Amino acid sequence: MKKNTALFNILLTFLSLSACSLSLAETSAPVNEATDDNKEDRSYITPTPQASRISALETSLRIRHLSHQIDTLKANEEPFLTLYQPSLTSSTQGCVIILHSDNEHPDWPDAVAPLRNALPEHSWCTISIEVPDIIKRAEAISTQIIVQEDNAQAVELPNQDVVFARILATITKAQSNEIEEFTLLGYKTGAAYALNFLANNPDTASALMLIDIETPATTSHYNLAQQVRGIPQPILDYYVNNHAGSNQFAIWRKQSANQREEAVGDFIQLDAVPDRVTGKKSKQLLVQRVRGFLKQNTNQIDQRKTLPSVKKGLFYESP
Repeated sequence: MKKNTALFNILLTFLSLSACSLSLAETSAPVNEATDDNKEDRSYITPTPQASRISALETSLRIRHLSHQIDTLKANEEPFLTLYQPSLTSSTQGCVIILHSDNEHPDWPDAVAPLRNALPEHSWCTISIEVPDIIKRAEAISTQIIVQEDNAQAVELPNQDVVFARILATITKAQSNEIEEFTLLGYKTGAAYALNFLANNPDTASALMLIDIETPATTSHYNLAQQVRGIPQPILDYYVNNHAGSNQFAIWRKQSANQREEAVGDFIQLDAVPDRVTGKKSKQLLVQRVRGFLKQNTNQIDQRKTLPSVKKGLFYESP
């Protein structure tokens, strides 16, 4: 009797497992079919880091009640962001056009934001321009080198046409607001664009400021340095000499500046390392360097005012 009971239990267990297997097979089949259908309809999202970065910047400015600084312009039918800060004094010297570095934005905290926010206190308006990313995912970077008739090599940087068009559109907009004098300031790869732009458009700005200049990938340091020869305007070359490559690049820029034939302003090269070791004061020193350069190397509007008359007061007694 016990044997029959044990045999019956084994048979019952076997039948239960078989029923479970059939149930699982039936329920899994539609899932697999749905999965196959989803594969056909699956779409991949292309990352847009620059658009996300600019969107986050706009949100941050609105949270800080600074949305009035945002001005969207167009160049070649493509919109781009600019941040405008008017001069905070009664006399505007001109406008500083600022170009940020690769994979950054027009309010980048390292150098761009301190300069664009501080210079208006010293009679300069500032316009910081959105510069398209150079390094993108799964996209090769190409650089063209054009040989000119005088055997000098003119470098065409990645996205150069786009950046140049944005600078010209910014100048045109500022001129409509009665701004007459412009200077260019670039940070890292933004400085490479500023340098090459003024070399190709020598009548657009009265001075050039290069802050820790870097060449885009695959671009020749030597060829970019040669563009200094074609810029007669005053140039501030404020760079960080922290390795042999940066030192050699700085030497080439200095040599190129010494070969300028029609220079109308000085080439001032400063090693930023002594300023950097001061820690938190380094940004303040950077602002002072740029402000001092502008004051000494651009046409300054006379800002001297007559002293206000002294109000004697009701109880004034003549001596």
